[in-house]
Amino acid sequence: MDVCHPHNRLDPGERGPLKFGIRLSLPAGDPMRDLLGSDWSEYKWFDSEEARDAKLSQLKDQFVYYRRGDRPTFVLERVQRP
Repeated sequence: MDVCHPHNRLDPGERGPLKFGIRLSLPAGDPMRDLLGSDWSEYKWFDSEEARDAKLSQLKDQFVYYRRGDRPTFVLERVQRP
């Protein structure tokens, strides 16, 4: 599948599996669980702890396209592969 803006997604390519990650899930009682399922989660993987922590900080900030005061309800967890 072609990607319109390939810079928007990380491609591990020849580097092998990325080690540092963020697990996104939904909190109990979130209405999106009815749509996505109670066990929904997604992982974002990074080359380094610094890159992961920078993205984690960005995800905790006000999203550019959200209305002022709106906050994402993701549960964000640091994860690491052995």
